[in-house]
Amino acid sequence: MKAMVLNGYHEELVLQDIEVPEPKAGEILVKVAATGLCGTDLKVIKGLIPVGPLPHILGHEIAGTVVGLGEGADPSLMGKRVALHLYNSCGVCKPCKEGAYNMCATVPPRLGFELPGGLGEYVTCKAHLAVEIPDQVSFTDACVVPCAILTIYHAMQKANIKQGDRVALLGVGGLGIHGVQFLPSMGAEVTAVDVIPEKLEMARQLGAQHAILYDEFASNGEKYDVIVDMIGRVQFAHDNFNDKLDRSGRYILISFVGGNENSFDAQHMAMDECQILGVRNGTINDMREALDLVARGILKPIIDRVVPLDQTNEALDLLRAGKVMGRVVVTHEA
Repeated sequence: MKAMVLNGYHEELVLQDIEVPEPKAGEILVKVAATGLCGTDLKVIKGLIPVGPLPHILGHEIAGTVVGLGEGADPSLMGKRVALHLYNSCGVCKPCKEGAYNMCATVPPRLGFELPGGLGEYVTCKAHLAVEIPDQVSFTDACVVPCAILTIYHAMQKANIKQGDRVALLGVGGLGIHGVQFLPSMGAEVTAVDVIPEKLEMARQLGAQHAILYDEFASNGEKYDVIVDMIGRVQFAHDNFNDKLDRSGRYILISFVGGNENSFDAQHMAMDECQILGVRNGTINDMREALDLVARGILKPIIDRVVPLDQTNEALDLLRAGKVMGRVVVTHEA
């Protein structure tokens, strides 16, 4: 099969021919149709997120068709169009039984990180990671769900959004551009925050009641019930929590830089009953619900462009330069 392979950190991916993987017991073989590119892929290429021995195949936002079954895998999955949860979880621990594959007690390897991902024509994973794609949803749209859409959707479930909550989305990239679409239907008043005017204009078009540059956000004197941090810079987190979060507020931390320490005002947390909530991808149930939102037209995956496998490096360059609105999708379909 063809695959874009990372042979060394800080290097371009290389198109190579490799063997088609064989599904093990309890696994499925998926013929990949579409794979979304994520900013996290750039961190892997730079070696900021080690993936173990190289060479390696990236790509954790995967949609395709089940074409093979390992021993004991559910035979009803054969031929199904599926999106794949990226955590190759055990399926039997307490979190997994509750659908929280992202919190599996075994700390499972992830597709595209510790395991080969969707920038190859085929991928294997445990069968319970597969979520059937509704007929109304294309592979291209479905592949954006397992990370970009799932993560922001799960974050808003944890934030316990209430009618009238003022929600600030810091960063209108692949996650934030989807959050602005469904948050108004939850009763939230949404403020999109970014440094790129074009992204703010799209956020307005998609449903954000307010869309402002970061400097204005930092100085406007407004406070928010929920702040969703998709930037991950230490000083931003410190300042925004202490200065911008209202009483009973929730600070949702999605993005981070490993090894950096954040400091927050403990008195503000205690006296104003504020919360800091970490978010790690999402549950399998969240993923089903997110796909349903796409199927019903409530949420539209924002796809900047679709490229063939052999143009992956060019697409990564655009992502690196901040020239992507939403997601770039790599397709294996003719």
